[in-house]
Amino acid sequence: MTYSGLKVSLLLCLGLFTSYSFAEEEIAAGDREQQVQMLAPGYGALDYPAPKPGSYKLPAFGFAKDAKVLNVKGEYVNYHDMFKGKYTFLSFIYTRCTDVNGCPLSHLVFNRIQTEGAKIPQLAEKLQLISMSFDPENDTPETLRAIAGEDHSQHEGHDMSAMKKDEIDLTYLTADSVESLMPILKDYNQTIQNQINEDGSQSENFSHILRVYLIDPAFNIRNIYSVSFLHPDILLNDVMTLMIEDGIMEAEEGVSLVEHTAADTGVRAGASDSKVGYGSDDYQTNSRAITARKGSKSNLIRVIDNPPLGLPKVPVPADNPVTEEKIELGKKLFFDRRLSLNDTFSCAMCHIAEQGYTSNELEKAVGFEGRSNRRNAPTLYNTAYLEHLFLDGRETSLENQVWGPLVGHNKMGMTSIGQVIEKIRGIPDYKGLFETAFDGQQADIMTIGQALASYERVLVSANSAFDRWYFAKEDDAISEQAKRGFELFSGKANCVACHTVGEETALFTDNKLHNTGLGFIVAMGIEPEKERMLIAPGVYIDIKASVKNSYGKTPEGDTGYYEITQDPDDRWKYRTSSLRNIALTAPYMHNGSMLDLESVIAYYNEGGFPDNGRGFPNVTQSPLIKPLGLTEQESSDLIAFLKTLTGDNIEEVISDAFATPVGDTTNE
Repeated sequence: MTYSGLKVSLLLCLGLFTSYSFAEEEIAAGDREQQVQMLAPGYGALDYPAPKPGSYKLPAFGFAKDAKVLNVKGEYVNYHDMFKGKYTFLSFIYTRCTDVNGCPLSHLVFNRIQTEGAKIPQLAEKLQLISMSFDPENDTPETLRAIAGEDHSQHEGHDMSAMKKDEIDLTYLTADSVESLMPILKDYNQTIQNQINEDGSQSENFSHILRVYLIDPAFNIRNIYSVSFLHPDILLNDVMTLMIEDGIMEAEEGVSLVEHTAADTGVRAGASDSKVGYGSDDYQTNSRAITARKGSKSNLIRVIDNPPLGLPKVPVPADNPVTEEKIELGKKLFFDRRLSLNDTFSCAMCHIAEQGYTSNELEKAVGFEGRSNRRNAPTLYNTAYLEHLFLDGRETSLENQVWGPLVGHNKMGMTSIGQVIEKIRGIPDYKGLFETAFDGQQADIMTIGQALASYERVLVSANSAFDRWYFAKEDDAISEQAKRGFELFSGKANCVACHTVGEETALFTDNKLHNTGLGFIVAMGIEPEKERMLIAPGVYIDIKASVKNSYGKTPEGDTGYYEITQDPDDRWKYRTSSLRNIALTAPYMHNGSMLDLESVIAYYNEGGFPDNGRGFPNVTQSPLIKPLGLTEQESSDLIAFLKTLTGDNIEEVISDAFATPVGDTTNE
């Protein structure tokens, strides 16, 4: 297909005709192929006022690299020669794209910028639009020349001659081969994959994420637009903001730069864009700029010889003594996105420092290229004391555990241990670091695991209000309500049976695995016909389970420790998590299905699931799980106690993490 205005209009009509709510209507499988997703904002008017040009800044955050490409005449041209002296919007497209929210959207937005921008003299002189094809085998210079010279009489009511005279230039480019294209795509972080037909053959269509780049005359990338923000009003205001900054044009009268400085420039625990209260229609965002994530390096190694009140001495393997050099190297690895297959994903993106070294925003972890995981990302606080690692207990040492995420298909995506080793050895800023930390040894299967383990081993946190009350005998360290909660914890509720407390220290875990009933009911229970979903602040829909299940990947089964031992008695057993810092590590349970402590207490108060409601027994449910008979007040008291288990060094550990540079390809 081509991008004539008529065809874009047809796509719009098709989208409007076929897009509707699936909440109450179940769609037959045969009809599903004809559905078109909801139209992107760029097809209509913005439902909010775009910030005025000159009222904000667009800091440079990347460099637009040069490339040798072909124009529609078949002549070689260079990006930098074209970018010089111009403000440029650069889009990556292919002409046969049929995704209404893909390349056609980019073309439509560019078309509107051509006409609207031409009305402003500075834009008409200084702005250009470039569409770069990533399908050189089909989008040859001849093909693109036909598109550039086609009849534009359908484009918002003007013909080709009018476009040449009154519109901002739109240039089409392509590569001379797939081989010469690939470095360009890498330089601009574009991932392109051929789609697969139902018969397993390779389709001519591509899967890609639409991005449009704003590049200034000095070759700096000043913004990158996804589908949600690709709107002509936003793009035009952004480029005018740059021109105001460069003295080419002036802001409207009364418009001045608004300095957005974070009021809380220190450490803040929790999600940077907290969704607390999102279920209410009066929800207001509390997002925090990435520039506010400032910290300072801390002396984390001190916990090895001097553990905080409430914890025993940190276990350290004889073959991997902890040193400052290993901690710093492990920390660098932990925050380095280049350890993933496509240089975009790090350990720290599932285990987020300010979110309790888990992810408060996701029930289940989402890894490389958005691949879903079966389980919640567990916290890394105090993992040095765990005898079983991963929620199914399949590893027993931090040194070995680190390799699971690195080579996990749905985690960091590396295809083998050897690939990880060779990649790290080839990154220039790791030169000499392993040799310094490990007495001349280079990066290998042992030293990589030992470095990462050394950092994780010092993520120790205690000396909580509870510790000061219980172990240091500071009577006023916790409230009377929390004291009642601890009495319930160690008595009527019997939480202490699994979340143990000793005479001098408390790990709040028995380091065992138990079937609490949750994994069983997820696997064997009766799925409700409808599920209530929150889709916007205060906006819920009831969606049929059959409709929900017909989209995306079918959830994988999860039988817990049984998958490791193959012993039927181990079905649906999961590791007992420590309760230290529990207030920071929502959502809860192995599958992240409980969003708050109230839900967790209510679940255990009911006594798990001894059967699935249809007479099928849960024969491996722990005998410790039984109805507790807690009153509403007792449940509140128990939660008050759990909130006293937050360590006193949380801000320090987060600050240390914030002080660590994030490793990615822009560092090279």
